[in-house]
Amino acid sequence: MPDESTGNVNDVKQWVELLIKVEKDKYKIYNENFGMDFSDIVGYRLPRSVQVSEIIRRLKRTIINGCDNVTDVKDFKFDKGTFTFTLVTDLGEEVILHV
Repeated sequence: MPDESTGNVNDVKQWVELLIKVEKDKYKIYNENFGMDFSDIVGYRLPRSVQVSEIIRRLKRTIINGCDNVTDVKDFKFDKGTFTFTLVTDLGEEVILHV
């Protein structure tokens, strides 16, 4: 997790990108709270809108709870399998991510 005292917006961006790419509980090097797990919603016969809504909810909760430098996650867009959203940091900057 990025440290506020040496915080850099690029560190926050890199940390969030890694958090999203790592499958939760798959690698012992990460603690049990690091990573994402969508296996229970992706591939099931749920309406696309329900899947997207649940993914957004989980992303927002996990990022805000995991990174002290992120104060909000907003402006989610989903297009052709890619999420775009904005991280609001306490470092005075906002970062747009495409994952």
